[in-house]
Amino acid sequence: MDELTGERTRREPGGRAARIAVVAVWVVALLAAWRYGPDAEAVRAWVAAAGAAGAAVYLGAYVLAVFALVPRPLLNAAGGLLFGLLPGLALALAGGVAAALVQFWVARYAAGEMIARRLPPGVLAWLEGLTGRRALVAVLQLRLLPVVPYQAVNYGFGLTRVGALPFALGTLLGGIPATAALVLVGDGGTDVGLPVAIGGTVAAVGIAALWWLRSRRAARGRRAGA
Repeated sequence: MDELTGERTRREPGGRAARIAVVAVWVVALLAAWRYGPDAEAVRAWVAAAGAAGAAVYLGAYVLAVFALVPRPLLNAAGGLLFGLLPGLALALAGGVAAALVQFWVARYAAGEMIARRLPPGVLAWLEGLTGRRALVAVLQLRLLPVVPYQAVNYGFGLTRVGALPFALGTLLGGIPATAALVLVGDGGTDVGLPVAIGGTVAAVGIAALWWLRSRRAARGRRAGA
């Protein structure tokens, strides 16, 4: 997946500069809001008064912000800031899954040919071979790895035969550790981002090892029965 992202950047010389500019604008906006905006309790009071409409606006803004290249850690932290720990976690996870599915469906039904042309040779075949009956495990493993780009996974799997349900479930389960860490930060808790990233990587390596061992045993069983 990193190869996919690197290839897109090489083919679009202005892509990296545009992403840096967008991130810089959002960082400046957040700093300004932190310095001159209302305090967290006032913001939460506004959100509580809005009721379900506040949650709906957050989810819609989450999906749009992902397309606008707003960093997801900021969106997840905003969930904790606006709604508190448990409601913020539920909404941030829902927003992450919704945004992932939208990009998944864009790749599958709207812009598949354009995205496929940008893939380096062999990446699509690698994705197809990676999924199959193990689609849920494949998505879960990639979501747990903090170095794998979120949007690259969304678009990449949209070009495969993976169903939306295992893709969404893998995205939900794999997103819990990192999302919970950022929501906790937004809620005023301790920053546990590094331990969560390490834990997610260890979990992904463990899943990959178990997957490999099971495949080896299945292959030996087929050879023995031949």
